Amino acid sequence: MAADGEAQRGFIGQQRFAAQEGRDWSFADRLGDMISAHAPDGTYRYASAAARDLLGYEPEELVGTSAYDYFHPDDLPKVGIARRGALGGAAFRVVYRLRRKGSEYVWAETTNRIVSDPETDAVVEILGCTRLIEHRETAEALDVEERDACTRRIENVLANETIDPVFQPIVELESGRTIAYEALSRFPDDQSYAPKRWFDDAWRVGLGIPLELLAARIAAAAALPRLPDKVGLSINASPPTVAAQGFLQSFGDRSDRIAVEVTEHLRVDDYEDVRLNLSPLRAAGGQVAIDDFGAGYASLQHILKISPEWIKLDISLTERIGRDPTAQALATALVTFAEKIGVCVVAEGIEAADDLAMLRGLGIRYGQGFHLGRPEPLEKVLAG
Repeated sequence: MAADGEAQRGFIGQQRFAAQEGRDWSFADRLGDMISAHAPDGTYRYASAAARDLLGYEPEELVGTSAYDYFHPDDLPKVGIARRGALGGAAFRVVYRLRRKGSEYVWAETTNRIVSDPETDAVVEILGCTRLIEHRETAEALDVEERDACTRRIENVLANETIDPVFQPIVELESGRTIAYEALSRFPDDQSYAPKRWFDDAWRVGLGIPLELLAARIAAAAALPRLPDKVGLSINASPPTVAAQGFLQSFGDRSDRIAVEVTEHLRVDDYEDVRLNLSPLRAAGGQVAIDDFGAGYASLQHILKISPEWIKLDISLTERIGRDPTAQALATALVTFAEKIGVCVVAEGIEAADDLAMLRGLGIRYGQGFHLGRPEPLEKVLAG
């Protein structure tokens, strides 16, 4: 009867996973994806028929065993971080090696979600969808050796918390008054690795959420106790990071001074989910900004669906303001649109007095860039 109970919970988990993802996972199974359900400690409660093709095991052979028994020893730290991310409440993708029956290791990717008790909010089950890397049409360009080196580099930062935050002012253009600082991360070692590469690599190897959480926590701990009154702090975070359980806790009782700049390492597919995940921040008095408007995935749809308090005009548009009539027309239209819906516009990348004058003439009230202030350690920022 105990085994039947485990199988039933797993089957229920599979149905919940299908409902949460909005997909027919039985169809995914036929394509080779393995659906699994686990106890919070990683014990298999259920594995779909695809286990035979992916790992060479009958599903019944996996039930009751620990998923950790099948991970490559070198990948255990990364998988442990992924598990903590899943227990934190956010969907989590992780790339790692799995042992097939017969001891051969294969590269796989798993997306995790959790099922919580609706009354206690305690995690009762972890659900997974696993596929072999070579089956992905959009497999990462990193080869195995580079992936391993990348993972070790990021895990070292996570373990030692070696992120140094710097802070760049966001300025009211008319008065020159600093209204907030954007927290940016600086990483150790090879300076050829720009901050963006660190975060991009982290997402490729399944460590994007922990790295963003660490960056937010370190920046908030450094700045919030020391920033002047009525000066806010902007934190960059992707939608999955905002959904993680520890995100809001990073700011203690000072969430009302936080503006989250929603960045996109992943395309937003479910705006209602993003709005829901931003609700606790807003309820605590925090605000939301759409970062890099005019670049990447950022679009008017973001503004309409997320209803931010701030829009940050991407540097790719700002730097063309002085010579490109199209960029000027877009900025003018955006200012008019923002005023009508009660949203503030910040122009990023202001690097010259001429650009500043042009932007002020177009009606943009706030700006950021080297001409207004470079990213600096907090001590230097406050001293200036």
